[in-house]
Amino acid sequence: MWWWVLIWALLLVCAAAYIGSRLWDLWGRSKDFGREVMIAQERLDQVQGQLDLLGEKISSPDQLAVFGDPAALRKEHERTRARQRHERAHRRAGRRPTWARHVD
Repeated sequence: MWWWVLIWALLLVCAAAYIGSRLWDLWGRSKDFGREVMIAQERLDQVQGQLDLLGEKISSPDQLAVFGDPAALRKEHERTRARQRHERAHRRAGRRPTWARHVD
């Protein structure tokens, strides 16, 4: 009879140790999760501040691309892309070694 009591006591101690280790792990993970939530909140606040600044720059809905003339927006897009291509080519040319530069 005493063996049964000893076995059940051992089972209860093992179960309590297992549940305690799982709860300890859960506590550590919840602290890490809280830390990540704080970091995400700070990042969201930064993005919200930038969004507020952008909202101040756009004073009327006419300035939004959605409401603009598609042909004019396409021309502006092509001009911007051409300017960016030219600037990129100029930067690349400046970084080339002397022997690879175009001589003119």
